[in-house]
Amino acid sequence: MKTYHEIFLKLIEENKITITKKLEKDPNFIQSIMNFAINNSSKILFKDLDKDKKNMLTENRKIASDYNKTLYNQWKKPIDNLETIIEMSQECAEMYYKSFIGDAEKEKNLLFHSLRTIHARALLTSKECLVLLKNGYSDGAFSRWRTLYELSVIGTLLFEKKDSDLCERYLNYFHIQAYREERLNREKGHPSHTDVSFANLKDNYDYVVEMYGKDYAKGEYGWANELLNRKASFRDIEAATDMGNLREYYKSSSMFVHGNYKASQESLGIIPNTDRMLLIGPSNYGLSIPMQNVTISLVSITSCFLLVYPTIDTMTACSILQKFMEKVLIDADKIQSKIENDEMKFRGEHSNILITCFKGKNNSSSLLLHKIRTSKSIDKVELTNSFKTSEAELAKELSNNYKYVISLGQKPLVDDVYIELKAKKHNTILNTNFLIKKIIKIFKNNNIDYSISENAGNYLCNNIYYEGLKYINKNKLDTKMIFIHVPSINKDFDFDKLAKAISEFIDNN
Repeated sequence: MKTYHEIFLKLIEENKITITKKLEKDPNFIQSIMNFAINNSSKILFKDLDKDKKNMLTENRKIASDYNKTLYNQWKKPIDNLETIIEMSQECAEMYYKSFIGDAEKEKNLLFHSLRTIHARALLTSKECLVLLKNGYSDGAFSRWRTLYELSVIGTLLFEKKDSDLCERYLNYFHIQAYREERLNREKGHPSHTDVSFANLKDNYDYVVEMYGKDYAKGEYGWANELLNRKASFRDIEAATDMGNLREYYKSSSMFVHGNYKASQESLGIIPNTDRMLLIGPSNYGLSIPMQNVTISLVSITSCFLLVYPTIDTMTACSILQKFMEKVLIDADKIQSKIENDEMKFRGEHSNILITCFKGKNNSSSLLLHKIRTSKSIDKVELTNSFKTSEAELAKELSNNYKYVISLGQKPLVDDVYIELKAKKHNTILNTNFLIKKIIKIFKNNNIDYSISENAGNYLCNNIYYEGLKYINKNKLDTKMIFIHVPSINKDFDFDKLAKAISEFIDNN
């Protein structure tokens, strides 16, 4: 394809006699020459592009298709499990609706109808996120998850309150929003309804305001004003539920919705600490956070809907969804960490923070490890349940001279977190050199129940702690190491809250 410059020179050459004569008469004729050249060259270039676009697009689509196949092969396990969750949520909801719509109509169960509409939109939004994830657009998926999160929070509030009047207010708020929208359209001179139709919108608006009071029409979430005893914001609704653990992600996702500068510099698809770059296409990195958040939010709202009329079938379905969710969370985290580690190895670097646990799908330390999600690059290692092997595995990692090492282990008989201050072996005691006060402060701020322990036990946990501290002391490393015991997965313990607290410590240090 010819360039603009080449075409411009050719046009000038072909018309140089005419141009020279006119310039002699009118020096300002140069502007007319430029306009003539731009107009004619754009016609020629447009014709070339239009003729060649099929080949160009075919080539680009093949590149995109090949890239998507590579990305899918890398993220296959969590993508397949997320897609399974979406399909299962839809099929269960369809069968559930057919089974209970009669009861819901008869009982005028407004909670059922409210959650049905919310869940339908949640499914649609989840499918949109899945398409973006499959194509490597993590920022886009994160932005769309923001809507899914709002749906899950609102649905959770309605489900937890089980208040028919609140559900009625939620459903009738359609009339407030419909009237406001058309009124704004008319103010801009673009009405979308006839005068008669607009009058009906106004009548419906006046009717619900008269029914619920003037405060009902205040704000974007007026249906919740009476419940919360204030002009409700989404933050207020979120605070009234137990969904706040994703609050920080919700806040950070907003920067990918709006046109601020920071989002261009901090795309999820850019590996931290890489050379400054602007991402203009897909990336195989950064899918874990939106993928995990989509999974959590969809499973949450699906469970709320299916448990309006709890049965053995619906409770079993919710349990299965939870199991698939755990697989997505763990697998997505592993893949993200591997990409980071591979990149750092390629650059001859390593993370400043190492977190270890012991292997085992029923080991709570492994569960906790994969729930820890930070803005910093961290190394995660699952140690083998063997004295000698785990010692060798940890020594290999400690040779990287990390700033912090947090080792996690399971303590089956306890109900809360145990912060271990020392390890003992062969009558020798080694004390931690970790920032105990800082992690205790964060645990307190996050309402984590903890105990300070001076007995790490006599088995693998104590051994790995002792050998780790011994290696650090022997090699005179600056590494700070701590061992944290957590309850077993059979205990009623909030591992998500603990993961959030540990993540906060890492991000702030």
